[in-house]
Order: sequence, then structure tokens, then C-alpha cells
Amino acid sequence: MPEGAPDASRAAQQQAAAGALYERIIKAQSLILQRALRSGVKVSFGEGRRATDVAMVLLKGDRDAVLALPAQLEDELEFDLHVLRSTFSRESFELLLVFMEPIDDQALRSPERRGHLRRRLQQVDSDEEGARLLAQDQE
Repeated sequence: MPEGAPDASRAAQQQAAAGALYERIIKAQSLILQRALRSGVKVSFGEGRRATDVAMVLLKGDRDAVLALPAQLEDELEFDLHVLRSTFSRESFELLLVFMEPIDDQALRSPERRGHLRRRLQQVDSDEEGARLLAQDQE
């Protein structure tokens, strides 16, 4: 086996994973666009800031139509949804959402996953081992 074969294999796997993610992103954007336009809601897409962010979506239109969309989209898509901002003016209602990789699929060391696990840990009465592991990760 050539010396660079493991690196080439790893690069091929990463490229395949990136391609699969890109395909899921395009399908998600297509579905979001279809649902929004069908509801009379305007849509704008943006880039997420974190590595786990898939897409940032701005929905703008009638308040009831805009607020109905996130629940529909979350049920149909394979991504977690987080509301970043909502604003209301006389003309329209705006909702800024970010779709991200599911928390459970993220690397244990991602800040989002650690935050999620920390919130879960606070809900549990006493989990000394979990608290110790989270504290160790910060060091």
C-alpha cells in the first residue's frame, strides 16, 4: 500500500461526507423555500457562523404565517432549529432561524453540545460523574 494511502482514504471520506451534507443542505433549502412561498412568506438564506450551522433563514411576512412555519419545517427536516431573533413592525413579522446539525450528532467537544449537556445535567438531581467530565473538558 502506498505511503499516502491512509491520508487519501481519509480525504476521500471527508469529501464524501461534505458532499452528502451539501446535498442535505440543498434539499432543506428547497423544502424551506417551497413551504414559505406556499404560505406567502418571503425567504432569505444566509451562512451560519458556527461549524455546525447548516443554514440561516430569514422568514418575513404575516405574523401567523411566519410563526406556523418553524414547527412544520422542524418536523420535516433532519436538522435542529434555533430561533435567533424575531421582530415585528406594522408591515411584517420577521423570524431569523438557524438550522444546525442535530446536537446528538455533533462532536462531544462542540460548544453547542457541551451547553446542551450542561443544561441536561442541571435538570438531573445529582450527577457527580457528569459534572466532573464537563469540568475536565474545560481544562
